[in-house]
Amino acid sequence: MADIIKQNTITIKCSNPTKTDDRITCMAVESNTKQFPISMIWVYSNSENLPNADFLPTDQLKTTLSDTLNYFPILAGRATEDTKGNITIHLTNEGVLFTEATCPNHTLDYFIPRMPQDEEFDYEHINTSDLAVKVSTDCTGPCTSIQVTRLKCNSVILSISAFHCLMDAQSMSRFINTWASNKPPKALPMFDKTFVLYPTEQQRQTINLLTRPKNCVFNRDFNLSPSSAFIEIQQQQRVICKVYFFSANELKNLKTEASKGLSESIDYISTYDALFAHLILVIAAATQTSLKDNIKVLQSLNGRPRFVSSCSSAVLNYFGSFPFWLYAEIPSEREPTLSSLAQLIHEMHSKQSEHSLRDYNAYLMSGDGDIQKNRVDADIINRDLYCGSWRKENLLDANFGNSGFPVYSGPTQQLYPRYFPMMDTHKKDGSINILLGLREQDYERMMQQNLLHKYR
Repeated sequence: MADIIKQNTITIKCSNPTKTDDRITCMAVESNTKQFPISMIWVYSNSENLPNADFLPTDQLKTTLSDTLNYFPILAGRATEDTKGNITIHLTNEGVLFTEATCPNHTLDYFIPRMPQDEEFDYEHINTSDLAVKVSTDCTGPCTSIQVTRLKCNSVILSISAFHCLMDAQSMSRFINTWASNKPPKALPMFDKTFVLYPTEQQRQTINLLTRPKNCVFNRDFNLSPSSAFIEIQQQQRVICKVYFFSANELKNLKTEASKGLSESIDYISTYDALFAHLILVIAAATQTSLKDNIKVLQSLNGRPRFVSSCSSAVLNYFGSFPFWLYAEIPSEREPTLSSLAQLIHEMHSKQSEHSLRDYNAYLMSGDGDIQKNRVDADIINRDLYCGSWRKENLLDANFGNSGFPVYSGPTQQLYPRYFPMMDTHKKDGSINILLGLREQDYERMMQQNLLHKYR
């Protein structure tokens, strides 16, 4: 077991704060993430064996963090919640938490135990080690927390935990890359949320008449069942969690196979569509899940690019949490194939536009505007399947001077049996890491079936 010895946590504030009486009210799609904090790590290998004081030096990290917060003041603010569940961030410059820690008894190999010529590794020691100071989800205290853990070999694991209303993968990438560069961002972050709202008064008056959008995971009209997603349940078996590596060539073979037999309405299948579909079939076989039993497929969609045509390219610089949580049911009348699943996944996100996403956000505020009535209508612990893609977000580009690029980036912890993040690898050649946890019996079944890498 890793001994993580933490020093006293301090608070880092903006070095040059502007107005500290400003506030920003989150949009509905952001306020609905408040119960799900986001926590990520970046692993830096001290391959040149630099002294502890010279590799990601603490004083420099603190100084550059303080300067970086000038461009992201929302992270140093504090959150409040109104009676209807809406979150407001007050730009008070009360600061982010900063904790320095040491792990005197383990080196990098303990956390990323890669064997020679093997890009896959067990996630157990990352899951079970205290690598982060988590932020609270009840709107008390700081919205952002950073921990720097120095290992026995002087390598470093840097974690960022944040109130999910403030950050998604793209926002976190913008922040850490700006911090690492120690330079102002090339394009200033945009905090204005009005682009996602209905632009005219007549449209705004239709909010109460909105029905649930077809692909919206949230439902305002059902009671939360004991088996619903994110309810704490007692695991019957331990979850074996590993990072699985898919090479560029393996993905090419997989994409070719998934592109066979598509309907005329689909122009192409992406690597994401094909790999997601493949993992559904693998997990279904491992967990003995019938895909003809009204199983839901969930995915997150980054909303920024959809608004460029109707608004401005500036929305690509929007700093906040802007994933739309989509779902579709697998048709039950026939056994799904790799191609049919890839097509289903592709259509879910390709049909979204700025109009459908505005309806989605507005639906979350419909009725009496009580956001707390929104419920996740899915069960990704026992039944449904969910992939969140963090690819192409430049999460592996954060080079803190002599740190080099991180050798790995991913969640601080990951144990959900049917949720699998899709991430870029350090190779930057189009290869992909999948982080997947399966109950022990299901994991053993997956290994026996030898389906995971059938396209190598």
